[in-house]
Amino acid sequence: MIEVELPDGRVVEINTTDPSVAAQAAQKFLASSAPKPDKYQQAAIDEQANLKAKGIDPGAGLTRRLAHGATLGADSTIMAAAMTPLEMFKRGINPIEGYNYAKAREDQIMGDARKNTGALGTAAEVLGGGISGAGLASGGITAARFLSPEAGLLARTGASAADAAGLGAFSGAMEGNGLAERGMNALKGGLLGGVLGWATPAALSLGGVVASPIISNIRARINPTGFAQSQVARAGSESGMTPAQIAGEVRTAATEGQNMFTAADAMGNAGQRLLATTARSPGQARTDVVNFLDNRQAGQGRRVSGALSEGFGSRLTPDQMRTAMTAERGAMADDAYGAVRADAGRTDIVPAINTIDRTIGTGPGQALQATNDSVEGALRPFRERLARVNPDDFEAVQRIRFDMADAAQNARQTGYNNRAREIGNAVRELDAAMENASSGYRQANRNFAAASRNIDAVDQGREAAMRGRTEDIIPAFQALPPRGQQAYRTGYVDPLIQQTQGAAFGANKARPLINDAFADEAAVIAPGNALMQRRIGRENTMFQTRNAAQGNSKTVENANDDAAMGLDPTVIGSLVTQVGSGNFSGALRTMLGAGQNAWTGNTPAVRQAVADILLTRGGNVNAAQFQRMLDETVQRIQNVQRMARSMGRGAAGGLAVTGPGQSRR
Repeated sequence: MIEVELPDGRVVEINTTDPSVAAQAAQKFLASSAPKPDKYQQAAIDEQANLKAKGIDPGAGLTRRLAHGATLGADSTIMAAAMTPLEMFKRGINPIEGYNYAKAREDQIMGDARKNTGALGTAAEVLGGGISGAGLASGGITAARFLSPEAGLLARTGASAADAAGLGAFSGAMEGNGLAERGMNALKGGLLGGVLGWATPAALSLGGVVASPIISNIRARINPTGFAQSQVARAGSESGMTPAQIAGEVRTAATEGQNMFTAADAMGNAGQRLLATTARSPGQARTDVVNFLDNRQAGQGRRVSGALSEGFGSRLTPDQMRTAMTAERGAMADDAYGAVRADAGRTDIVPAINTIDRTIGTGPGQALQATNDSVEGALRPFRERLARVNPDDFEAVQRIRFDMADAAQNARQTGYNNRAREIGNAVRELDAAMENASSGYRQANRNFAAASRNIDAVDQGREAAMRGRTEDIIPAFQALPPRGQQAYRTGYVDPLIQQTQGAAFGANKARPLINDAFADEAAVIAPGNALMQRRIGRENTMFQTRNAAQGNSKTVENANDDAAMGLDPTVIGSLVTQVGSGNFSGALRTMLGAGQNAWTGNTPAVRQAVADILLTRGGNVNAAQFQRMLDETVQRIQNVQRMARSMGRGAAGGLAVTGPGQSRR
């Protein structure tokens, strides 16, 4: 007993042990079980046989299969319809009969074409279907027209499935004879086409992933500058900024004193990430980028200090400001007090002496204490001078008063607050006596006091910047006169400048200034706040660029050095282990990973070109160049997307026409 599997998949048992006998029996069984051709099919078979016998080519070759695919299987139906009148005339029959004879002949030709051409013919049929599918998609006859440009893979998969299902259903409906058979074929074709269409986008995406590194590598080696421009344009597009905005940011920074602000900075995170690819891979570009970023960071403290000084309108230190204002006050006092001396009368100095006596102990029965560093020691010389002065000599009394006021101020500045308070009490008593002696002295004294308060504003501003709260700082500043506000600004900005100048290299000097409190206070106090804030913001961005590009990671630097040497001990060790254990696929992945820079087109020449573009700064930036790079890149992306869509629809169409049409009459 021999079991024989027939071409249609059935298995029959033949009672023999001779294989040749079993084969003959199987052939007879097939012949006896095969369906008999109807009169239309038999006529077509006979006609084809006659043509072949006469040496006439019936057209059952690759051309017919290509046409069959290009018409999505409709060629047989179309040809049969066209030949129906001829069949009617030749056979003297009605249109239905004429169509059946013509259709049977076209089916017979297609059947012979499939037998004659084999796999090559199938490929031609798929090609024809692909051309038609792509053509329909290009003409807008596709579900993809309803998708947004940002549609994801799932949406594109659904559209592809819908297109392929339609193509498959149409192709199926064009096969067979009769409504029932055509309907069943349409259902089969639609289902098969939908499945193929659903799988096509994912397959193309996978193919794109595989092919993209190869294409990138070829482009990078043929035209590294063009490839670099494409990468920069992509980053510019990701940044959300137009080329004109990028160029404008760089030029504005240069005009505002920050000529080192680059295109990479202007593009923000997208530019910073792209610049990192040049700083973290071996080559001259790495050296150029790192040196530029380090040198720029070294000058950050000086630039931030300058921005603060200019923003607050104070180029003097607090000591310089106090000295200048003290000189101004002295000049003003000389003029003001000199004008009131002529009409001054006798000055009653007794209240001032009594005030001092209550402190140093010179009342009745008390001994005068010796000179020392105490309050008494500071007051005693003034008491002695007042006791000797002529009360009618207003100018002499005034000199003592000025000396006492200076002593009180010095004590306050050096931290001897109690000494300053006691001397100040005596000064106030003397001021009251002098105001009674001269009608103009009161106003002159008020002017002097106001000037003194303005000088004190230097220290008030400094204390506010170090320990104050916004709710107290702003009202205190606004309550001062213009000269006092200027002194306050000088004191306020001084600790900020000191902090900036004293920060270590590598620290972000702009970061402490980026907070709500400083922003609110500077908006009121600093006359040049708008420009200052822009400059501080750029300094923070430039620091972020350096941090993103270098990251201060020794691991990255070591990896770069290993790559530059072409030798990575960990890679070699991993390869040895993987090969020794028979893990050849793992070894291959390790080798590909080690050479991924060159494999993806990230070559030294490309990195150098990218660095040159991203480090464009000052007046060298060209908006037209950025626009051209962006336009070319966008156009290239759109072309690739259109090609991918056409390929997807074409592949779906080509595969769809090979489905239900295989089961023909």
